[in-house]
Amino acid sequence: MKTNELIAAAEAELVPQLRVMKTKELERHAAKLLKKIGADYAQVLAEVTKAVPELNAEQNAFVRIQQIVSACGRNDADRKIVERASVIMMVIIKKQFLKIHSQN
Repeated sequence: MKTNELIAAAEAELVPQLRVMKTKELERHAAKLLKKIGADYAQVLAEVTKAVPELNAEQNAFVRIQQIVSACGRNDADRKIVERASVIMMVIIKKQFLKIHSQN
């Protein structure tokens, strides 16, 4: 799947495809989407990773991740790109978390 197809894909089609993608492919898509909104992948990944321990049950994690992605990008960023980049960032963090814990 190409990065531009990720933006246009329906959620029902997108989510299963994201789950089976390898981390490197997800990172490539995330970097391209973030570049479109003027954000740097490494910076966003660091900010999202720092925010994860602060998330709690009363807070909508997806909204918080979107806020972080938006804050790292331009003010006029396309909302759809921010949403898709946020979803991908969450999947990347989840995969990294599971990888770390499976090694222990």
